[in-house]
Amino acid sequence: FPEGTSLMAAVFHVILLPVKWLVHYTVPDVRILPPEKSWPQLRDAVIAICSCLVWIVAGSLAMCTSLESLGRLMGISDMLMGVTISAAGTSLPVLVASQAAAAQGMGNMAISNTFGANTFNILIGLGLPWALYCGFAAGGEKYHGLRDDGITISSLILAAVLLAFVALIIASNFVLYRWHAYVFIIMYAAYLIYAVAQDLITEY
Repeated sequence: FPEGTSLMAAVFHVILLPVKWLVHYTVPDVRILPPEKSWPQLRDAVIAICSCLVWIVAGSLAMCTSLESLGRLMGISDMLMGVTISAAGTSLPVLVASQAAAAQGMGNMAISNTFGANTFNILIGLGLPWALYCGFAAGGEKYHGLRDDGITISSLILAAVLLAFVALIIASNFVLYRWHAYVFIIMYAAYLIYAVAQDLITEY
């Protein structure tokens, strides 16, 4: 039990205790392994990676299902839930991994992790389900069930932000400064305002 913490932290510890217990016994702690290379070390590292992936998939599925139900109850569109709460929730593992890499002085890994995760989401997270559906469920027919719902504009905004990021990095000689973070946060806040406004205009 955590000592010297607030009441809120203790309450959350009790609520999350079953999940913490499951994670503790299903994910090997590779931090306590000996530094020398050995088969048990490699085995535990592989098990830890696979177990973490299973937990991420299960958590993402539970979160998306819950958000869909919550959106229907509150009258919020799937698009708005997707670009706000769902996007933030599914990106938290990327945020944690990037922060851990940056804290260890591996800035290139932190940035590469961000780009790699988003590239995987677009090419595999979207492309693989579409390929499987069109190839098997639809019998090779084209998929026509996808509504726009602002996806085209969001894709153009994504491309523009990516180009702005690359231009900013080149202009600063591939050095990140604190004011860069402020610019990115302001840009994201502006996008959220746009997404909410667009959803309200579409609905009403």
